[in-house]
Amino acid sequence: MKLIHKLAWTILPILFAANTFAQGPGDDKEKDDKIEALKVGFITQELSLSSTEAEKFWPVYNEMEAKMKEIRQSARKINQELRESEEKITNDDAKKKLNTLFENDQKELDLKKEYSEKFIKIIGEKRTLKLLSLEHEFRRVLLERLKDRRDGPPPHDKRHHGKP
Repeated sequence: MKLIHKLAWTILPILFAANTFAQGPGDDKEKDDKIEALKVGFITQELSLSSTEAEKFWPVYNEMEAKMKEIRQSARKINQELRESEEKITNDDAKKKLNTLFENDQKELDLKKEYSEKFIKIIGEKRTLKLLSLEHEFRRVLLERLKDRRDGPPPHDKRHHGKP
């Protein structure tokens, strides 16, 4: 776990060095690309992928991610509709949306199971299990780092500078 934190704190500052997150809304694609590159490096290093394994792993991983993205977009659409017109949604609409969200959750789970089998053939069971935790760990560390950046440096204690 310490290695993950050390790696994260080594890699993530690169993301922020160029004020990536201070750029305007038109730079979302660039931000996404930088985050994705960091994620690829993070996962590759943590799984100790050889070049041969990486050649097999990344196309499968990217295929899975594209399918997951489609499923998640459906959930985002429902959440956006809810935010925009919560009071106007009928009970029948709410029930349909709930069912859609549950179906999406099931589709994500089914995809994870399907692709886990593919990953096992490439990197084995242990590293496939580790992959699932690495994705979560990367998001957690990235969000933590973003929060730290947004909050700024901690205030200095004036008592240590000879001032009251």
